[in-house]
Amino acid sequence: MKHIKHWIAIGGCLGAINLTLAQTSTTNLPAINPQRMDRVWNAMNNRMVEQNDFWFKKGDFPRCIQLMRIQAELAPGDHETVSNLGWLLESTQQFDEALAVYVRHRLRNPNDPEAPFYEADFYFKRKAYAKVPPLLEPTLAKKPHPNSFRTLAHAYEKLGLLQDSRRVWQQLLKITPNDPAAKLNLQRVVRKLQPNSQPPN
Repeated sequence: MKHIKHWIAIGGCLGAINLTLAQTSTTNLPAINPQRMDRVWNAMNNRMVEQNDFWFKKGDFPRCIQLMRIQAELAPGDHETVSNLGWLLESTQQFDEALAVYVRHRLRNPNDPEAPFYEADFYFKRKAYAKVPPLLEPTLAKKPHPNSFRTLAHAYEKLGLLQDSRRVWQQLLKITPNDPAAKLNLQRVVRKLQPNSQPPN
């Protein structure tokens, strides 16, 4: 019964949003109030987050996944929801489902430089390094999150493409010049690029 009440509450919020959106096609009704829309959305989203926290603590992961799928559909550009959903799917050994979530997120957000990261990270963790550069290299011009640079640079190094790895680390350091890990990684790659010195006689 409690679960039914939770879904009814969420359904009510969704209904309120649909009713508000319907006003756009009815000239006799007042225009949408953006502040009202924000309040409705925030209330609904907060309720879903609270419900997911409750189910997660109870170990009811299937319901968590189901609700997060709804959240992802309502806010297709929300990286946090996609990250949480994918993580939970991976944690429950549903790897194909997780990958499908990441791919869909990327395809639904073609102009977002952050969107390909989750799919690329999925491949990197499974040592499918060759699949990483086609996803992340095109995003660098838009200066995505530093993790995109880091993952791409490591992938290039794993593939033996040291010149590209060095280039990406250098690009990252132009954006985050005080990144000590990036400096150390760049130094390691530069050492690998240097020809082996002859031992002294």
